Amino acid sequence: MALRNLFFRKRPEPKVEDSHRDIHDDQPSNPYTEARLLVGHTDSVNQIAKLDEKRFATASNDKTAIVWDSETGHKLCVLSGHEGPVTCVLPLRDDSSAECSSIMTASTDMTIRVWELNSRDSFEGLEEQFCKRVVTEHKGLVNCLVQLNSELVCSGGEDLCLWNKSGELHHIFHRQSVFKDERGPIHSVLKLDNRHFGVVTASHYHRLSLFDINTSVATETNHFSLQFVSYLEECGEEPISCLTSISGNLFASAAHKGGVVLWSTNSLRPVKLFNCTAQQPNRSLLTNIAIKQIQAIGERYLFVTVANGFEVYDVIGQEDAQGRLKPLASHLNAHSCAITYLEFVESRAFLVTAAEDNAVRLWGSPNKPPRDTADVNTSYKASIEDFLGIDLNPKAKKKPLPIVPMLLGEMNLHPKYVTVTRYLGKYGLATAGLDGMMVLWKDGDEERDKRDIQIQRFLTHAGFLSGETA
Repeated sequence: MALRNLFFRKRPEPKVEDSHRDIHDDQPSNPYTEARLLVGHTDSVNQIAKLDEKRFATASNDKTAIVWDSETGHKLCVLSGHEGPVTCVLPLRDDSSAECSSIMTASTDMTIRVWELNSRDSFEGLEEQFCKRVVTEHKGLVNCLVQLNSELVCSGGEDLCLWNKSGELHHIFHRQSVFKDERGPIHSVLKLDNRHFGVVTASHYHRLSLFDINTSVATETNHFSLQFVSYLEECGEEPISCLTSISGNLFASAAHKGGVVLWSTNSLRPVKLFNCTAQQPNRSLLTNIAIKQIQAIGERYLFVTVANGFEVYDVIGQEDAQGRLKPLASHLNAHSCAITYLEFVESRAFLVTAAEDNAVRLWGSPNKPPRDTADVNTSYKASIEDFLGIDLNPKAKKKPLPIVPMLLGEMNLHPKYVTVTRYLGKYGLATAGLDGMMVLWKDGDEERDKRDIQIQRFLTHAGFLSGETA
């Protein structure tokens, strides 16, 4: 009980108006009642990337990336060699396979490294021999990596570059020599392959940039190059904080102070604009960056961080008299400090939020809506309905919107604020903090069942359950 109180105790919070119920030691809707500390990083973790069903990787400001075993939490290898913080890690896959045989890491040291990961066995201490290539063509920090297809990778930072999966350069676009007004490096790159093959990039500028990717044949291989086409239509003066794909026809961008724009990938023009902070009852609660993240689910639903809270939108949902989208769900005081990361877990129908108050919280509905067995429902829509606790079928009895999701669970083990989370399927939930501390949260019931099976096998093998002795 002492350990349980340590992990799940309620932390004192400032007195603010909050519509969620207090959560105490008894958390029947929280599966994550066991925790494993993962020792490896010594500074803030910037990203957790799932490599495959058994492994995940982390990128940290301590200048390393680490590959972990998802089931045990054991450290498989440390990828060291960068001379600055590792900003991101990219699993490299073929179109036909979910297996990850190599990864790329990017850093503020202006380099990208390509690592070979052929074995799932531990090879800690032999990191250097698995570094296939050190890429040095960038002239500034590198913030993001995106795999465009089975052969091409795009990197963004001070420059925008195209590579093959081995790290060989196709083309480099020096932004600062062309864009005199853009502020800061690229922080997001989004692939476009509907209207044409290209990318949209976002920096701390108020406009998105469109690039075409052109192909030419050099000897026996294709050569790809980047061509700046134009800025997309201006939709405000606030810097863009995030960029995400919704479907093959839509993508979304968000500005620091709450403006969200839905874009058509065909016309590359805005189709809807709305402001998530318009409903904020106390705008003084807003931080410098109101929207830090958008997550799209099922090509239709958007989960948006809004300062200390979050909202959920249906991109084809109802609009108010001013033409603004009405949120399906809204909880603007979900934490006592700004939310740093959110992640909707479709298979469990709950939302994970992490914040500067050091807490990780689970949100949803303990009551699932009744369904007509004849109603054909897509999995993502069913997950959204279970999360909200309502039936979204037009014929169903309506409930007033927006829904305020309930607090299902809270995990308090991080001494510093949590920077990122990653759901690892049946192996649990990984969380990482500003101080480099990582926790692998496990489903307590499943872990107890595993231990019971192991004990039963041991006793059977020893002869205690069969009346025999070993």
